[in-house]
Amino acid sequence: MTSPSTDGRPNWAIVLFERRSRLLVVVLLLATVAVGSGLLFGSGGGFEVATFDVSSPEHEALEMTSDRFDRDTRPVSQVVIHSESTDTVSKPVLLETLRVQQDLRADPTINATLTENQPTVGLANAVALASDPRIALGGETDIEGKYRTLEGRSDEEIDAALGVALRSDDLSPPDQPPVSALVPREYEAGQQANAQLIIVVHDEEATDAELLEAQEAIESTADERFEQSGVESFVLGEQLVLDRSGSATGESFLVVGPLIVLVVVGLLALSYRDPLDVALAAVGIGLVFVWLVGAMSWVGLSFNQLLIAVPCLLVGLSVDYSLHVVMRYREHRTRQPAWPVATAMAAGVAGVVVAIGATTLTTATGFLAGLASPIGLLREFGVAAAIGIGSAFVVFGLLLPALRIELDGLVDRSDRPGAPSTVGSLDGVRRLLVACGSIGSRRPVLVVALAVLVAAGGAMGATAVETSTDRTDFLPEEQAGWMASLPEPLQPASAGLREQTLFVESTFESPSDRTVEILITGNVTAGSVDRTLNAAHAHAEDRPTTATSAADGPVIESPLTTVEQIAAGNETVATLAAERGVTGTGDDDQDLTALFDAVYAADEAAASGTIHRTAGSDNGGEYDALRLTVVIEETADAEAIYTDARSTAAVIDDDPNLQATATGEPVVEAVEQRAILETVLTTFLLALGVITALLVGVFRLRHRSWSLGLVAMLPVLLAIAWLIGTLWVLSIPFNAETALIVAIAIGLGTDYTVHLTDRFVTERRAGGRRNALRLTLVETGGAVLASGVTTMAGFGLLMLTIIPSLQRFGFVTAVVTGYALMATLVVLPALLVLWDRRLTTLDSEGVT
Repeated sequence: MTSPSTDGRPNWAIVLFERRSRLLVVVLLLATVAVGSGLLFGSGGGFEVATFDVSSPEHEALEMTSDRFDRDTRPVSQVVIHSESTDTVSKPVLLETLRVQQDLRADPTINATLTENQPTVGLANAVALASDPRIALGGETDIEGKYRTLEGRSDEEIDAALGVALRSDDLSPPDQPPVSALVPREYEAGQQANAQLIIVVHDEEATDAELLEAQEAIESTADERFEQSGVESFVLGEQLVLDRSGSATGESFLVVGPLIVLVVVGLLALSYRDPLDVALAAVGIGLVFVWLVGAMSWVGLSFNQLLIAVPCLLVGLSVDYSLHVVMRYREHRTRQPAWPVATAMAAGVAGVVVAIGATTLTTATGFLAGLASPIGLLREFGVAAAIGIGSAFVVFGLLLPALRIELDGLVDRSDRPGAPSTVGSLDGVRRLLVACGSIGSRRPVLVVALAVLVAAGGAMGATAVETSTDRTDFLPEEQAGWMASLPEPLQPASAGLREQTLFVESTFESPSDRTVEILITGNVTAGSVDRTLNAAHAHAEDRPTTATSAADGPVIESPLTTVEQIAAGNETVATLAAERGVTGTGDDDQDLTALFDAVYAADEAAASGTIHRTAGSDNGGEYDALRLTVVIEETADAEAIYTDARSTAAVIDDDPNLQATATGEPVVEAVEQRAILETVLTTFLLALGVITALLVGVFRLRHRSWSLGLVAMLPVLLAIAWLIGTLWVLSIPFNAETALIVAIAIGLGTDYTVHLTDRFVTERRAGGRRNALRLTLVETGGAVLASGVTTMAGFGLLMLTIIPSLQRFGFVTAVVTGYALMATLVVLPALLVLWDRRLTTLDSEGVT
């Protein structure tokens, strides 16, 4: 029997697990209580709907333009009436929409949130006005008068009035979409329409809670009215979407969560074949979740659709840690049956602690690389994942081994005769793992060459993988058909928000022009400003993305157009504009303060749209910002829009008195797409550099080899290249949830390769190459295989949710886990054989 004191166990393992295991359990349980108390006392830990926030000058400029310049910020709800068979613009449906508007205004809950002037806008309203303009004299909110007018019209008269309404720009209330935006694109009077819109305008002072209650009441009222008219309806409103997105995510996990638990427990049962180990692993996973949620609460992080994927990651990593510790413990129990439980556990943990410690460092580093991302959501994801990974190491590397010692001390848990001690001992698993080793050891050059060739093909697709910032990916879909067979309490609500949003976007025209904005700050009243703005106008007009016409107003709007419009009806403004050269004559170097004062005095509402004046007692304050707006082509590409907008801003920046920033929704969209690509590249390079350095350092210290860390890293890079090729082939874009997939691949991949590499080198010292490789694959490879399959299953089950972002994240992560597993079990053995051959050759030649 080998003496426990001379078997190479480090002193820390002896102290922790042989002498102080009970104290270790107590300390870590108290720490669990302290961290978990964040659920009660922390500021985070709740659920929020994911938002795609990027830190950039363009986003800051967009916020500043929203704060400084007058624009309509009233919340709206859209009531969408649709039918595949019934004409939604027929007389009965139009009349019903007026009754619905009456009901909405009469409902106290809804009415309390409505704006005072024209709170509802509908197609029937415009048709009634076109049919008899005199009814407007009774007040623009007189729904009853409009109802009586339409009721007395024939179908032909209504069609004629509808044609007039569609051609007129005067039948929609101010700041509301034109009549043509309330019917499907390309619709013409006399045709059958499959949809129409009612717009409900809320007061901007209404709270989020009031808006949610009102939108739910609007939905209920519309459903009751329209179900008798042969049409269907749904309501879209910001608060309703946020509320149902959060609910749908939670409801999805009520279904998928138990499935994940069932699959994981089942796989653990197959791997361990011991109820105690299965129970301890399940308890350990629960404790990791307590640490995760508690720590997130303490640091103020809340869960969202993307962060919910972190627990799935931790299940896989926890199972991996547990399997390696338990299987190594069982090996020592089998080889040294006379050893006490504590001695075997100390030796087992000591044998894998470097590997799981390195895995913890590399995996956490991979996710923390996301802190370099400009996307706040991905930074939060990286922090949450790193917290969970560290928690998994504490629980499965320290707490559960000590707890297992205490439990085994109470009951004799020696392995049953004939029971396989490790996963690799199972016949089918052993044959599979041995086959993997045989392929690598017999034809290592061929295996590596084929793997690199496929990886090269995949890497070529890197430039072809697109980026996407489609926010509908975070909206829940319709309930899957198989969910209808579930017990009613478990069935997710059939929200269908994604389908509804896409229907509105594809069916109706945008209610307003697509625009970019240039925020101008600095000395905005300097005499050179009008010349600079004229140059910017000319430059913007020549850009290919600039529209040739606008639905309402000029294509390019700035303080110059505001001055021209007001000067046409105000002599004072016209005179001052002429004196200062704004209209092409006079001294164009004069300060513009007096002109802007006159513009504000003549029409403050119009002036405040392009010229910002701070609050103050003298003439209202100082002028500190201007806005230039350019209407762009609807089909223009976001990147082209970004380039043109930046070039226009650069013209203004050339004026030493001014600073200009291009912004607006299309510009922000392009910035977000760039941020995703930046995240992919930055996290990859940062994670690759730091993790490679860590692996090289760890293996140099442990095995005196600089090259071994590079060998362990190469299969991970191959798996990433295979993944990129898969994304390309399947047309899956990089977006919010896949941007960190490269870091995830590095983290999970190094987990697998570190264990096998460390075990092979350790066993190689004690025996021949073939035996070392076989033992490594059968023992450690079995644990890696079980861990990988469990991780793939956990992530794969996310595809059963009704959230597209989670579905795609689950699929992509399951794929990259499978690739990492394949690279570890097939390619890594070949690399280790080649590395060992080279080392043997150098040793035989006397090279050190």
